[in-house]
Amino acid sequence: MAVFALVRQQGNVLLVRPHHLLLPGGPQSLPGHIMLDTEPGLGVVETGLRRHLLSQVGIAVSDFRLVGSHISRSGRPEHPTLRMNLIFGTEYCSGILNPQPDMFKSALWVPQAQLVDNVPEWLRSALHELEQVTPPSVTPATEGSGLGLFRRRQT
Repeated sequence: MAVFALVRQQGNVLLVRPHHLLLPGGPQSLPGHIMLDTEPGLGVVETGLRRHLLSQVGIAVSDFRLVGSHISRSGRPEHPTLRMNLIFGTEYCSGILNPQPDMFKSALWVPQAQLVDNVPEWLRSALHELEQVTPPSVTPATEGSGLGLFRRRQT
């Protein structure tokens, strides 16, 4: 099994270009890792992915939501190896994008609007699902509104 993070920041999506492709569909990918030995339960997948994001690209993220899954094949056609890929959507919290050169050729924030055409179906589907499961952002109360933080309602 492999886990990947679809990280958003203010309308942008984090894409990486790894030295060794882990996801099908082209040179661009999502940060993540292949899990070989894991123990079930206790949120091990999310904890491991959070740790890998910090070590691979130097960022911290918010809560994860499962936004996609698919099976990928690798190896020889007569003896393919199948792997389950899970994609977790999240929002950027903090850190400076610093891709580790031993893992990635590059990492960059790409405007989500540019990811409509020429992207793999798994990414298009995960982006759509992330839009559906992410609650709308809360706008701060303005001076003229009736409610505000630590204020009484104005009538």
